[in-house]
Amino acid sequence: MTTTVYRRASVFFFCAVSVFLILFGLLYSNVNDLLPFHAAAVPPDAIAKVRPLYFALMKLIGGASIGLGVLGAYVALVPMRRGAPWAALAVAVAYWIAFAVAGQTAIRLAEQTGAPVAWYNMAILASVTALGLLANVLSKRS
Repeated sequence: MTTTVYRRASVFFFCAVSVFLILFGLLYSNVNDLLPFHAAAVPPDAIAKVRPLYFALMKLIGGASIGLGVLGAYVALVPMRRGAPWAALAVAVAYWIAFAVAGQTAIRLAEQTGAPVAWYNMAILASVTALGLLANVLSKRS
């Protein structure tokens, strides 16, 4: 394959993750009620008490996700597309940190509360990020 094909594949994978992060962030920052899998982790008599903290944290997570997605998309579409060294690795590491923390948080929440929280979504996103980084590395070797 040619350098251009690998570079385009890399940009595609990183942008796909970026779009997911932006959409995820929009969902989290605009919730009007506890999401069902989060509500399952809270005792029914405590839901009213945790609402203010829950919505504050959801806005915080949502805003951070949108910001990370926008930044990742910019890096993929401008410096990375132009062949900037280390750009893909920087985005991949930033994404992997977020996915590792989110995945570990989901696992602990499920263990501690029995809530049906899915950690594997973060593993899928981390894998798509790895494909983007691999395509970027291959684009430099072609």
